[in-house]
This record gives sequence, structure tokens and C-alpha cells, in this order.
Amino acid sequence: MFSGSSLLFPTLAMFLMVSMCAHALVILSGPALILTPSAPLAATLQVTTDVDSRVSVSVRDGTNTWQRNFYNYSKSNTVPLLGFKAGRTNEITVTLHDRYRNGLTNSAPLLLVTAPLPSDFPKPVLLASNPDKMEPGYTLFRIVNNDKNKAYLAIVDNAGEVVWYSGVGSILDVRQLSNGDLFLPLTSSFSEINMLGQTVKSWIVPPGLAVNQHDGVPTDHGTILYLNDASRLVTNFPTSATNPHARLSTTNVIYNRVIEISATNAALLKTWSPIDMLNPTRINYLSFTIRNSMGWDCEHANAVIEDPRDDSLIVSMRHQDAVIKFTRTGQLKWILSPHENWGAAFQPYLLNPVGTPFQWNYAQHAPMITPQGTLLIYDDGNFRASPFDPTVPDAKNYTRAVEYAIDEQTMEITQVWEYGRTNGEPLFTDRVGNADWLPQSGNVLITFGNVDYVNGLHPSPYSTNATMLRIKEVTHDAVPEVVFDLAFFDYTNKSPTYKGCFAYRSHRIPDLYSVLPKAVTDLTVEADSGMATLQFSGDGARTYIIEASTNLLQWDEIGFGESVGDGNFEFDDENSIGAPARYYRVVTQ
Repeated sequence: MFSGSSLLFPTLAMFLMVSMCAHALVILSGPALILTPSAPLAATLQVTTDVDSRVSVSVRDGTNTWQRNFYNYSKSNTVPLLGFKAGRTNEITVTLHDRYRNGLTNSAPLLLVTAPLPSDFPKPVLLASNPDKMEPGYTLFRIVNNDKNKAYLAIVDNAGEVVWYSGVGSILDVRQLSNGDLFLPLTSSFSEINMLGQTVKSWIVPPGLAVNQHDGVPTDHGTILYLNDASRLVTNFPTSATNPHARLSTTNVIYNRVIEISATNAALLKTWSPIDMLNPTRINYLSFTIRNSMGWDCEHANAVIEDPRDDSLIVSMRHQDAVIKFTRTGQLKWILSPHENWGAAFQPYLLNPVGTPFQWNYAQHAPMITPQGTLLIYDDGNFRASPFDPTVPDAKNYTRAVEYAIDEQTMEITQVWEYGRTNGEPLFTDRVGNADWLPQSGNVLITFGNVDYVNGLHPSPYSTNATMLRIKEVTHDAVPEVVFDLAFFDYTNKSPTYKGCFAYRSHRIPDLYSVLPKAVTDLTVEADSGMATLQFSGDGARTYIIEASTNLLQWDEIGFGESVGDGNFEFDDENSIGAPARYYRVVTQ
């Protein structure tokens, strides 16, 4: 009889049936903690044993107790410990297990005293939390203290408490990779850092193709998509967004290229220039708000994503009030935008609204394709009008998350869901933000990244320049329920110069560690009175399918491993009694 394991897909069974070993574990050195200055709420645990062992830790911080199991076997274990909170005294109990479940616990807990959050870290205020209805995991973002111009990468739990932060540099955004590391866009490169704040890998972008700060996206096929700024001389460009009779001019404009590079060696793979697909002289009410040596910012692309359904690209263009879709050959497919000022040549590409209610997107961010195939957008809503129509004042405006269904055959668009327009406390952000579909709950995480108005009033009654960050999670119901609402704002600050804080985006991450499944490496099988009992270690958040075979060719699912604590699983094969000898394997999901 053999036993074995697999990672996502079945692999050949590996290990002979064994009996439990009576050998006692011996600690040769440690356990010891090493602090990490780049990530003050993280530490590294080191311990050495005489035989291969794995580590489990239990942490008491005076308020809560949490546990983390690790599944790699080694004589010299070095594991990151993540999830500590600021200003706590942590007692850390370390337990070691060998491959035969022999255990050994350190006689005296290790102590780790974490410092308070930095004085310039923006103040979190939890306004609502219903963990039973929330998406599991943590929330990752980059937050900026506007008064100090100081930025932090940060992660909070479902109680709004900071469980990780770092002052490692980034521009606007941060994402988690599947291996648990963080992906940061920089000016001339992209960087991967681990949760100890250490750089793991860098990608230097091709010469002359610097990174536009708004977006950089690792794809699932070994590339990185990002935006790049370029300049072009344009004739017959308007000189006003408020006077339709203003003269036209010849001027330089900033346009945005979409760049794709290899995630292996950063080699240039492809470039696209949406300006060649669109009208370079079309403007919106934001077109004359940003100008530098390269010209007027007439597009202000702020997001690029892939549509895997037809291998096309979708780009959000804030200064066009438009989201566009085009093929990899550069053929425009559709334009999601108010229809004003596009001209006859673009009428075939404009999506036509059907049904009610329906409101167009203005100055939007962060398009995302949902599992239903709809398009979720963060609609900032600036002005809620196109030149040269009357605008909506900021104090009477709203920002929302909106979901559209698009029929590419009929070129029709339907609004199927929204949050932010009709809720009891409208928020308005004149810039930044995003909305993410959450896969397990079906909720929507909304980052109101730079709130200027709350229900028509400035967040601070003392300072008109103070902005706040509000991160909300809402249910995807016709009448959405707020299940998480976290503000970053100092409500007690009465200074007339208080500026508050902002964040570009936030993302819900499933764990502080890698989300990649790991192969079971310690599967053992014992026979007692003819019944086979399987034992192995694994992640309690995963499902472990037990399969059996008599010939290593045909495998049958016979049940699921049952968690028995400390990262241990068991399975009793009652059908093995009196049955022919057979093989076992575990499939990790």
C-alpha cells in the first residue's frame, strides 16, 4: 500500500505506509525572533532541530489569540511571522512537529513588544463591521498623510486594525501577488517585495517608456501591462471647456500608451496608442486642469485591464469620461462614455443605454470584469456633464460604484447595480478610488479614496482642504448593506490647515501569506484491524480530497481529510477493511 499527495492535480503516489516513530524531537538552537525594520509588525522566527520538523505558533497579544501553522519540513526553519498589531506585548508559543506528529513546545513563550503606529500614520476609525457578512481576509492599500506628505503601505483586518505596514516606497498603487509578495509600480521599474519589506525582484522598464503612476498589472500569462506618457502636437485643439466659441489652437497634448513587457526579463512585447483610435481634440471638463512641459493632459488614462474572453484590452480615460475596449491588433471595439462631442466617425462604437435607471460614468477609475461578465467601475462623477452643458457642483454631487452589462452584438449597455447615488450618506471624491468585486461573498469593496464631501459637507468643519479615506464593503443587493466602513481621518483635529489623507485604491487579500496551495509532503497510512487511517498536515482553510486506486491508473474520490487541529488532518478509510491493497493520494484545492 502506498500513499502520496498532489498540488491541484493528481500526481504519482509517493510514500510507503509507515508507523508512528517514537523518536523525540530535540531543539538544537532557538527559537529566536529577528525584527524587520522595513515592516515593523512582522518578525522572522528561527529554530533548528535534529530532524526535519515544521512550525506552529500561537500568539497572545493581551486582547486576542491567533495561531499560524507552517507546513515546510526542515532541520533549520526560518519563517515569517505576520499579523501582529501595534502597541502590544505578544507572547509567542512555538510548537514543532516532525513527520510522525511527534511534538515539542518551547518551555517559555517568546516576547515581542510592538511599538505604537508612527505619529504621522493616518488615524483609522471603524464605523461599521459585520465579519459574518464580509469577504474573508484583509485589506491592502497605500495611504498618504497629506499634511506630512508621508506614505505607508498598510494592511488592516476586518476590525479596521493595522496588522502590517511599511514605509517602503511606491507610487499610488500596491497589489498582492499569489505568492504573498507585494507588487509595486515605481517610476522606471516595477518591484516585488516580500512581507518583510525586502526586495525580491525588480523589472527595469525599456528605455523611454517610463511608468505612468496610475497602473501596472501583472497578467496571468507572464507579462506586465502598464501605462506610459507621451507627447504629440495636435492642431485644432480647443482652448476652453466652457466657451464653445473659443478659438482653436495648435498645441502639445499628453497621451497615454499601453505597454506590455515580459515578466521574465522586462523585454518590450507590444505597445498601443489609443490616441490613434480616438479623436485627439475631444475634451471634457477636466481637460484643462493638468498641464506640464509635455502639454495638456487630454486623456489621463488611469487603468488598463485584459478581457480574457476575447483577448482584448480595456482602458479607462479619465479626461475623456470614457472607458474603451480594443483588440490586440489595435481595432477599437466600443466606447463607454456620454455621447456628447464624439462626432459622426465614432457613433458606431458608442454603447447605447437601455433600461432605467441609467447614469453615465464621468472621470471614472478602475474598470473590472466580474464573474458574471459585467463591467464594474468606480465612477468619480466629476461635473456629471460634458462640455458645454451645465455642471453639477461638488457639494451636490456623488461618487459611486456602478456595474454595467454590455451586449457587444447589439452595442447596448444596461446599468444593473450601483452603490453611492441613493444611499443615505452620499460621498463625493473628485479623484482616485476603485471598486473591486469580491469572489467569495459577491460583495463589492469600494475605496472612496479622497472624500471631499460627506452628505454635501466637508469632512472637517474646521478645514475645507481636509480629505478623508473611506473604505466600504457593501453587499451586491438591490439595496446594498454596508458590512464594513473604515475611515482614515482625525475627527478631533481642529486646525484650519489640516489636510487629512488619501489612498488611490484598496484591495481585499485572502491572507497575509501566500495563497498558493502546497503539496502534502507527510502523508502516512496506518492499518488497524484492517482499516487504513491516513494522516497528514495541511492548511485548515483548504479542502483535501482523498483518492484511492488499486492500479495507479484509475483513481476514485473516497472522501475528504478532516482537520483535527494544529494543522493536522486525518481520514479513516472504512471501506479498506477486507478490500484489496490499494494506493492513496491527496489532492489539494
